[in-house]
Amino acid sequence: IAVHDQLPIMLTSSDDMRIKAWDWSRNWACTMIFEGHQHYVMSVCFNPKDAMTFASASLDTTIKVWNLSSPEPNYSLLGHEDSVNCVEYYPGGDKPYLVSGSDDHTVKVWDYQTRACIQTLTHHVHNVTAAFFHPDVPLLFTGGEDEIIGVVNTQTWRTEQSLNYGMQRAWTIAARPSS
Repeated sequence: IAVHDQLPIMLTSSDDMRIKAWDWSRNWACTMIFEGHQHYVMSVCFNPKDAMTFASASLDTTIKVWNLSSPEPNYSLLGHEDSVNCVEYYPGGDKPYLVSGSDDHTVKVWDYQTRACIQTLTHHVHNVTAAFFHPDVPLLFTGGEDEIIGVVNTQTWRTEQSLNYGMQRAWTIAARPSS
């Protein structure tokens, strides 16, 4: 699920391989169905730098970038060798980045303007299920089925720490601004 920060829209993704836009100002009407994935859609997120675009991650090994005005994807990012579980946009104003986590045990950093993978992070030894950019400090947090929370410096893309607190698989990671 992704909630738009300016428009009355919520996106949902599901095992039916589709993404749906719901407009709560219109009594939760489904206003658009986005199709293009060939397997379950695991994650969606809005681009904080472009109110009309969002990205999705799917078990079909792709990340797709979409526009709210079209039911078909603008383009796909290809490079993972297995299912993609999560996708997240970099919130800072200086970099057009998107990250994805996959069952190929990697986190990929993409420049969504050039559509190139600029970095592949390999600090996980099992499926990567969560990725989250800290809103205030230059850190990326990743989680996986290996029970590891990776802490990555987004200026150098070096893993600063691998934390294992015995909490099993991490599905989501969040932080409050200024925390």
